Amino acid sequence: MSVVFKAKDLANDGDTVAVKIPLPEFSSGLGAWSLFQREAEIGLRLQHPSIVRFIGPASKNREYVVTEYVTGKTLASRIGNGRRLPEAEALRILSQVSAAVDYLHGEGFVHYDVKPGNVILCPDGSLRLIDFGTAHEAVHARFSLSAPAPPFATSDYMAPEQIRRRRGQTRVDVYALGAMLYEMLTGHTPFEGDDPYLVASAREIGDPLAPRSLCPEISEPVEEIVLRALRRNPAERFATVAEMKAAVDDPSSVPLTQLAERLVPVTPRRRLLRNLRFAAITGLAPISGLVGLFLMVWWWLERRH
Repeated sequence: MSVVFKAKDLANDGDTVAVKIPLPEFSSGLGAWSLFQREAEIGLRLQHPSIVRFIGPASKNREYVVTEYVTGKTLASRIGNGRRLPEAEALRILSQVSAAVDYLHGEGFVHYDVKPGNVILCPDGSLRLIDFGTAHEAVHARFSLSAPAPPFATSDYMAPEQIRRRRGQTRVDVYALGAMLYEMLTGHTPFEGDDPYLVASAREIGDPLAPRSLCPEISEPVEEIVLRALRRNPAERFATVAEMKAAVDDPSSVPLTQLAERLVPVTPRRRLLRNLRFAAITGLAPISGLVGLFLMVWWWLERRH
């Protein structure tokens, strides 16, 4: 949705900064404007060593966001397509990202798009979590099943409830962290395929392959952490990112519950049943509407007599 420029901030001694500007096809819409406005407002409230520092919008008549310029490469450039990291390095990175996300939650926000592409690894071993365009204020739990989730996110790391456009509260980010750890350890995302719809629907009807089935070197406690974070039912995941970070920092303290032995595979039969249920629901909706209309007309006619 945007392009990022390396620039000089002439108002601050010529400091090197990054300027994010929406692409022309998005810049004229109110939606893009609100995204950039919200990202700037949220970013300026955040002060954490592992979160990119926002400098703020520098114009009142054109929407763009200015942040510190961070040298390094994205985590996405190092993993995926079979490329993976040693377990110790993966845990170190996830611990730092978790600290940033936990801080974000403490400030009352949910990121909604935690992914390797939004993590910059710096040469000094630090990192920065970037891109808060989809971040939203956390809503109260009683509204979590009715408030729609942000429409923009990356399907490979979206929680099942996020795909259904339900806000999952902070456990949406727990799921994304689990997906990111899965990819760092195995070199693959939890669900893969050429069809984005099938990939998205797979996480609603089944579980990913056990990480150790793809990479036996992964320790059992770390596999347990990954699979718990990726539970389809949000209530079965880590309750908070802080709880997940504690497990990542000390895997030996994680109780083994043999989650890997209780995974539900994504089979053609389960896909068929899901599609049939979806078709039945969507097909009954217009029929119910027609029946309701008929009953209203019948009631009105009866009243006239």
